[in-house]
Amino acid sequence: MKRRGQQGFLLLEAIFAGAIVAFAMFAIIECLGRCLAAARSVQNYTVAETLLANKSQEFRVERATDMQDQEGSFEDRPGFTWERRFELSETEGLWKQTITVYWYERSKLASDAIVEYRYLPEKIR
Repeated sequence: MKRRGQQGFLLLEAIFAGAIVAFAMFAIIECLGRCLAAARSVQNYTVAETLLANKSQEFRVERATDMQDQEGSFEDRPGFTWERRFELSETEGLWKQTITVYWYERSKLASDAIVEYRYLPEKIR
């Protein structure tokens, strides 16, 4: 006569254990995908911050083109574009300059911006 402990696993138990393993694997793969997406997003924002700092430094030197809104792309960073917009502030001759960097992340347009104030007494709108 065999005892209960020597009979082995029932088919139902084996199926249940397989389902638990499959669910755990799915959860782990989903978590890894989210971690990779978050790392990519952090990398894009880091690149955008660097590009913003470079553009801000570039616009500190006064040029004739500083009297107009501008936009462009970065040759060394494909997929990233920039624009610069001016708005008149309450103080005469003081303009609000907004530099924005755009890129696509997970098929959506993402952006980061920096706002600075420039004294341009000859600029007229």
